[in-house]
Amino acid sequence: MKTYTKPILMAVAMLSMIGCDKSDADGRFSDNPRSEIGTPQEGSLVTAKQVKWNFDNTNDWLNASQGEQANISQTSVESNTEAENGKVVKIFTKAGTKERKKLKTKKQYGAGLYTWRAYISDLGTTERVSIGSWLWNSDKHELDFEVGSGTAKDRDALGAADDEVIAYITSQDNPALHQKVKIKKNAWHTFQIDLKLAGGKYFATWLIDDVKCAAQQLTYGQEHPFYIFCSTENLKFVGDSWPYKDNYGLWDYVTYTPYPYSMEPIEPQNQLNPPDPEPEPDTGETKVWSFSTFPADWTGRWGGADYNKIEDNKLLLGVDKENITSKLQYKDDMGYGKYTWSVRFPDVSTIPAGTQFQSGANLYYYAEDDKGNATERFFLMMARIGSKEDRNRLGAKPNQLLLYIQGAQPAADEYVGLLDPNKDYKLTIDLKKKENKYTIVFSIDGKVLKTLEAGYGENEFKFKLIAEASANKSWMQHANLKTLLAKRLDTKFNFIEYTAY
Repeated sequence: MKTYTKPILMAVAMLSMIGCDKSDADGRFSDNPRSEIGTPQEGSLVTAKQVKWNFDNTNDWLNASQGEQANISQTSVESNTEAENGKVVKIFTKAGTKERKKLKTKKQYGAGLYTWRAYISDLGTTERVSIGSWLWNSDKHELDFEVGSGTAKDRDALGAADDEVIAYITSQDNPALHQKVKIKKNAWHTFQIDLKLAGGKYFATWLIDDVKCAAQQLTYGQEHPFYIFCSTENLKFVGDSWPYKDNYGLWDYVTYTPYPYSMEPIEPQNQLNPPDPEPEPDTGETKVWSFSTFPADWTGRWGGADYNKIEDNKLLLGVDKENITSKLQYKDDMGYGKYTWSVRFPDVSTIPAGTQFQSGANLYYYAEDDKGNATERFFLMMARIGSKEDRNRLGAKPNQLLLYIQGAQPAADEYVGLLDPNKDYKLTIDLKKKENKYTIVFSIDGKVLKTLEAGYGENEFKFKLIAEASANKSWMQHANLKTLLAKRLDTKFNFIEYTAY
């Protein structure tokens, strides 16, 4: 008997299924896909051209492991009486590690039906291990089944029994889709991703044991063909603790069956694998980004090359009348935690009071709904030149900047101190958790400056982690900053630090 919780149908009219509310949402699985509904192109599967891997060998596959000992595949072909032809491929990870072991095809494939028959082993409750069957072209073009125990929060939300685990169904982007479905562990399951074409773009349907679990109109097509993956990975998001025992997944077979309009498979001369992300810290652990090079996981970058660069092991962000924004942004949205920017500000002795300039630390959220209504939340610690009145009130010397704190819901808007040029400061915005709400604590060099209480927590809002410098923005006039910056000012960041809560 199948034991599925009926899943969300993400804005797709083709399937008639019961939707869930957002009570099971967490930091990774909470996006609105905003999908467009297309009509998939007609055509029957061309079974005569089906490719099937029975895993009596892995000659058509490559090790694509990441993380610890990535060059060691921990993959083997073994006998198994429950397999169709008596052979399976086994991929395992060791206890207490963060190993990510993967196999991928040498070739890439387009539209068609992808099928994995996989055994979901006895995964420990809330342990961080995932058995994956998925397609990958790039981090923005990835379709997944990741099966793990799930966090205690996810298991409670879905009502998972002791013999059940959670299948995380994902389109990583373009657009995003995230879904969770209960299935049995210690059991074989058939996972399928059906990729038809609708207007030249993929229309994806995810099925488990012939049950349709999710569907999505994607914004790209066969210009992004996929490698096929099988994996066993110790992943943080699927549990609350690193595994206490070795874990494994088994694959009986994998098949690819094309449609009449499917592209021919291709084997790239230069094989690509998913990039190695920086490991996320556990609770209480601290992650530090230094700047000998641009950190790989800071993927948002604004400003000209000479204004946003690495110089003398520091991140240099410069602005002037030609380049009014320089910014570096972390790839993930961030919630509870302690965020510190080590920064050195410029000498402004030749810059007149009231000049439009600020630089420093930013935690920022912005979204618009379908009607264009905006929601904005942010917490800033910025060095500003300030108006003549504000400089006089604080007793600023000609070369000093003013330290400015701002928050949007809860509100803060004030100058709180003076900053000397060419001196290293640690600006900290601490997002503490209190009764599932944010308590925001601003401090400099360990000295607390201000505390705010928010009426929401990370389940409602997460923030972009940003280092920035900006100038000559029209909104700066509202802060009594009327003069355009004419001379270049450079702000230097020594490191950025995050402590997980």
